[in-house]
Amino acid sequence: MSEPINVTVIPDGPLKISNAGSVSFCGQALAAEGDLYLCRCGDSSKAPFCDGTHAKMGFKGSSPDAPEGEIRVWEGKTLRTYFNKTTCMHVFYCKPLKELRAREEAGDAEAAVEIMRVVESCPSGALSYETKVDLPEPTPPERVAVEIMEGGEIRLQAEFDINAPLQERQIANKATLCRCSMSKNKPWCDGRHKGRKDFR
Repeated sequence: MSEPINVTVIPDGPLKISNAGSVSFCGQALAAEGDLYLCRCGDSSKAPFCDGTHAKMGFKGSSPDAPEGEIRVWEGKTLRTYFNKTTCMHVFYCKPLKELRAREEAGDAEAAVEIMRVVESCPSGALSYETKVDLPEPTPPERVAVEIMEGGEIRLQAEFDINAPLQERQIANKATLCRCSMSKNKPWCDGRHKGRKDFR
């Protein structure tokens, strides 16, 4: 088993990522050997890498007034899902859940498996589930360990260690990290990069 990705949130500075394994930016593979220093201020001229701009602009890398976690629980017949609103970055992969939950409550066993697949697709880890009965666990697709989205977040998609408290119910193999500077929940992404039209 490979070692987990190591993420160091440097105060008022970049993210240091070690042991990444595989990295991509805008869909293109990047060299993942050694330590990577990824920009968090959103203004580096060498995106996604840090070029020191954060020091010139007075970047603040923490969120002292981060919102409190709010966990919503849905109880189905065969499984239970959790939603951490604070962790959500609003990419809406969860849209099918309303219909799937209605089907599961009506006794559709396949709907429960589909719910698990939808939860697994959530990049931020805002969604999680527990099974109440034996169900076939979906096989997660192969993903790049560190995927840096164009104009968006850093997605961690493998086991990781980070020097920041995890969100409530967050598991340490999936997270989205802010790199635009606008999140109110740093170092985690909250989707505010959508408001930066100049951001790559």
